[in-house]
Amino acid sequence: MEEKEKYHAEIDAKLIKFGETLDEIKTKAEQRKKNLSEISVDDTLRKHKNAKAKLEQLKQSDKNTWQNYKVHLDAQVNDIDEDLRKALAYFG
Repeated sequence: MEEKEKYHAEIDAKLIKFGETLDEIKTKAEQRKKNLSEISVDDTLRKHKNAKAKLEQLKQSDKNTWQNYKVHLDAQVNDIDEDLRKALAYFG
């Protein structure tokens, strides 16, 4: 498997897990009747959607340009991860 495919699979798995975590956070908020705006879930959902789109662009890119998408995806994934950790800590 090429480096691009390995990276794609790694980020895809992270984004799937992030989606599950977002659903968990929304469920916890509903159960506790908390206002999600306090933890910026809408912004995180937007970031998640953008990362998925960027991942699809990476998938369609060639061997010479996929690294450009990797830089942006790494930053987005780290940002989403940080948002989710804060949100989970809010409910912890």
